[in-house]
Amino acid sequence: CGAVLQGLLENPLCDPYILGIASGAAFGVSFGYFINRYSYFVTPLFAFLGAFLAILLVYNLAFYKGKTNKLTLILAGVIVSFLFSSLTMLLMVFSKRPLTEIIYLLMGNLAIVFNKLNLIIFIIVNSLTIIFLIIINSYAFELNCFALGSEVAESLGVNTKKFMRVLFFLVSFIITVQVAFAGAISFVGLMVPHLARFLFGSNYEKVLPFSFILGALTVMGADVIARSIAPVELPISIVTTFFGAPFFLYLLKKNL
Repeated sequence: CGAVLQGLLENPLCDPYILGIASGAAFGVSFGYFINRYSYFVTPLFAFLGAFLAILLVYNLAFYKGKTNKLTLILAGVIVSFLFSSLTMLLMVFSKRPLTEIIYLLMGNLAIVFNKLNLIIFIIVNSLTIIFLIIINSYAFELNCFALGSEVAESLGVNTKKFMRVLFFLVSFIITVQVAFAGAISFVGLMVPHLARFLFGSNYEKVLPFSFILGALTVMGADVIARSIAPVELPISIVTTFFGAPFFLYLLKKNL
């Protein structure tokens, strides 16, 4: 998702959470946990509902009257992200359950994914995710055109408005699934696409599939570290942020 958004928005500092969809899904997870603790069926359902609401808000703000641009989409995502982050914090304040449980859910925890009771849902959802990733990979040519600039993409025959809408919904679905079942794991979507470009070049026919593989390996590696280096299991985002924050500063300095 990070690779797609960095190409779509022509910004190397973008990550999957810039659209605000992850914040909507996180709010759904918190709300589901608030009313029913964690349920392998109820909580992911609320995550999808929260993300769907965020998608509607971002879409209506960014694609108002059929007109949009990259800046409008980013600003709409930031607004929606702040809104749902505030609502999530409000739920955490009023929750009578320990905050650490909700924090573990929201900051990344693969224990839910690997639970045997969740195996059927895991297989179904990941099958759908793989299908969506294959569809996204079919747009590699258009993303290569976008990497040259939206004006160049239009001159090469790419319908930029339609293209942005389609990828917006595809990326939103994948982000929702990830947050619903593994939490909002930070910085992976920012770091991994740059690593894929460094290793395999900037062609999106290679960047997209290898970003998917490297992203999965990165999360699994961070999960191993999170389970190993402390007396208690750490949220995965703590580990990824420890490596991701310096990387972000490096990118920021490089692009200024």
